[in-house]
Amino acid sequence: MGIIEVSGITKTYRHYRRFPGVVGSIRSLVTRQYAEEAAVQNISFSIAEGEAVGYLGPNGAGKSTMIKMMTGILVPTSGDIRVLGNVPHEERRPDRRRLRTAQPTVVGLARDGFVRASSLCV
Repeated sequence: MGIIEVSGITKTYRHYRRFPGVVGSIRSLVTRQYAEEAAVQNISFSIAEGEAVGYLGPNGAGKSTMIKMMTGILVPTSGDIRVLGNVPHEERRPDRRRLRTAQPTVVGLARDGFVRASSLCV
């Protein structure tokens, strides 16, 4: 068993869909339509004690969203996360002193642009 266990995590955001133009503005007062957008879909991994890992991906890949779910800032839509045996969004206080995060930093240049990495220290 790892110190970080992630199993089938999905995070979707629901946002309000706006209609264009003046007629669309009036329509928006009466009708509400929502669209769902997946930030993270079905992610699973395990990190053992003493293991060094990198979390890399293009912009919009869900790196920061995943780090926020592992620290308890965001609640996953589905799936299970355990950090040090606790569910982060349910038991944030005990983990808060033991977890450190850093802002994403540029770590290299890929063919199509910059690659960013987020870090989480346990």
